[in-house]
Amino acid sequence: MAPGDERRDAAPPARPFPPRRAMSWREPGGFEERLVANFRAEWGERAPVVRLARLLAPATRIEPLLLRNARLHFLPGSGCEIESLLWFSRLVAARGNRDIVFHAGVSRLLANTLQHDAALFEAAIDFIERHTSHWPPEDRLEQTMRLATLRPPADAPERRQDDSLRNGLRDMLQLVADEGDEKRRVRLARSIRQTLATIGSDRLLPCDELHWLRQYTSVRLGTTAETPADASRPALPLPAWIGESKKEPVRHFRCARLAVTVHYDRSADHLVLHIRETSEAGGAGETIPLPTPLPAELHVDCAGTPARWHVIHGDDRLRLPIGSAATSLPIVLTTIDGSRYRLEARLPDDRPPPLPVRLLFSHLPEDREQARAIAGWLRRNGIGSELVEEVVAPSARGSGNEPTPALPILRLWTPAAQRRQQAAAGDLDLPAARSALLRLDPAVDLPQPGYAAEKVIDLRGWQNDQAAAIADDFLRQLDHWLAGADAEEPPLPADKIDDEVGRLLAELDDPATTPPRRLAIGDRLAKIGDPRRGVGLDSRGVPEIDWVEIPGGEFLYQNGEKRSLPTFYMARYPVTNAQFQAFIDAGAYSDVSQGTVNKVGGRRQGNAAQRGDWWRDLRRPEPQPSRWQQSNRPRTNVDLYEALAFTRWLTQQLGYEVRLPTEKEWERAARGRDGREYPWGNSYESGRANIDETAHYSGDKVGEWFLDQTTAVGVYPHGASPEGVLDLAGNVWEWCLNKYKDPGQIQAGASGEPGVVRGGSWGHGAGVARAVLRGGYPPGNQRGGWGFRLVSSAPMT
Repeated sequence: MAPGDERRDAAPPARPFPPRRAMSWREPGGFEERLVANFRAEWGERAPVVRLARLLAPATRIEPLLLRNARLHFLPGSGCEIESLLWFSRLVAARGNRDIVFHAGVSRLLANTLQHDAALFEAAIDFIERHTSHWPPEDRLEQTMRLATLRPPADAPERRQDDSLRNGLRDMLQLVADEGDEKRRVRLARSIRQTLATIGSDRLLPCDELHWLRQYTSVRLGTTAETPADASRPALPLPAWIGESKKEPVRHFRCARLAVTVHYDRSADHLVLHIRETSEAGGAGETIPLPTPLPAELHVDCAGTPARWHVIHGDDRLRLPIGSAATSLPIVLTTIDGSRYRLEARLPDDRPPPLPVRLLFSHLPEDREQARAIAGWLRRNGIGSELVEEVVAPSARGSGNEPTPALPILRLWTPAAQRRQQAAAGDLDLPAARSALLRLDPAVDLPQPGYAAEKVIDLRGWQNDQAAAIADDFLRQLDHWLAGADAEEPPLPADKIDDEVGRLLAELDDPATTPPRRLAIGDRLAKIGDPRRGVGLDSRGVPEIDWVEIPGGEFLYQNGEKRSLPTFYMARYPVTNAQFQAFIDAGAYSDVSQGTVNKVGGRRQGNAAQRGDWWRDLRRPEPQPSRWQQSNRPRTNVDLYEALAFTRWLTQQLGYEVRLPTEKEWERAARGRDGREYPWGNSYESGRANIDETAHYSGDKVGEWFLDQTTAVGVYPHGASPEGVLDLAGNVWEWCLNKYKDPGQIQAGASGEPGVVRGGSWGHGAGVARAVLRGGYPPGNQRGGWGFRLVSSAPMT
């Protein structure tokens, strides 16, 4: 069986509407992406069953009648058998006699592609709305909210749709408030809360009705577990039209009581709000009765600090930064039922004067605690900052005419910020004269162009005392940027670079070095100059290959078959970005009818006729940029034709034959003579390869590491094959020379017959990285986890 598509292989395609509302269902994972990719590959993109699945993807569930009517309406003349194919497909997560439900990530992926055709998208949405109008109110609410996440921004027609959703929420609130049967009320309330949590309601349509519905169901049920996206919602009293008698909770639970005290922490210059559960009224501090048991939500509003909801468990300490020189600060606490309590925090008269604010430190609500800790660390190092919480909801944003702040903005760049920026498509942009990103984890991809950031400053291990050198380097870069210097920072002296390279390579040789650190080392080597043989170019500007001899003779192949090969030579690493760029610079993708001549490293390359030879009998695609472009990372997003053309070009440059390996050669190098499962042995060992060790989809969770991207070649030296070839497990899939269905066929051609990839990648688990696994794919696929390496039969001197 062929492996599935790469995890997060490419950025989502552009949508036909301005994306005010991002899709807010659960993010699809690798499992769902593989399901959709395999479904499309099996039937073809234009197959009726694939088109029908796409049309019905926005529906929360699919009934037989909805399925039948959709086929007849959108695919007239199609056979009824496609209904059965879809009903029993692997896209379905739950199947019963009355309906089927797609995997949540599958629905999102299919709906994303449906949005590309605006007319068909609107027709499908209208059709689903009409054919689900008979559903119970709670089911209609979930369906309405899901469809609302897909709608375009609010113009006149769509604003009516927003009003319809608000009215639906009001009707739902009134329905559950008026319900006299307790069992049905509990079922309704639980269904509503599940819907609000899974759809991402606050980002869908910030409105009072959503808050009222959540608060009411919380009070009535005594369940107040917070969803992270809702932390910044306002504290609103329940509306009067519900009726006072219906606001009282059902007392089938014991309500909690909280004792609250506040004190000043001089070391960090902030307030600490201590909240603990108590059984008695009165005593030290304020006592607050709650309408629910613990854990419970409590809204905290302190002057100078963004107000937000906190989940209180019974012994909590909340840090409240002080943004002014006032001697007292009011603190307002609000419970889930709207009851408000006020405290007054007194500050000491001898409080040290605050540092001058040099920058605005912005962050998302999800990263609030981390941002506060970093701001405190900066303050202790003499850099004053003002925390700014970035607003996400469109209704909470300004008019767009606000003045640009004079201070530069340093934005905290985390996985949460990356996800939110991709979903918000620009809503997080803050006006600033100057801005930079503070990245704590180099594994987090940088934002797309257009997200204002003139500089990226990495800070790794800032809480670790052993990382003093990293922290000092960060502070030096930050000071340089704040000073407004236009010039690049002065380069390190050559002797210091040599010393650093030596330390980095020694770290790679240490088996205890963790995969995230290996990732960072590889990127640092790319920045200062990776000296390893076989990673870059030689003095002529031609790829330098570090050939490894693979002795000939018998070896075990596939399921224990004995095969024999003559001696050959394999590249120690996959082809890197720097090496493939030399091919591009030689005019690989220029029009072969032109007679231009390019230079690489000062050396004249082939003319148009020679470039024609490189692509003879091959399809020349539009080149795609490598997904990760560090010079020493493997070149990705190349199809089989591009890999073959590269080998022909390099053969001309080197004067001897260079080609892709056959499957037999690749497997001999990866499995040795004894037919081992992995290059290093018969079982996977954590930390020896760049794979998804946490993968659950095939039951092969083998460790804690998943970098979610490629790494520089060769940074896992302990994953070497018996002869010392690296990266044969994980990092990138590698194209082989022969065809998938006919392994004896190695002739190049543009017939479209599936080619072979081997070795697994960064996005797959240990089971897929086994050296025996074969994967067959169309030769024209360009993906973010696919690369290639070279072999030669010529003797090397």
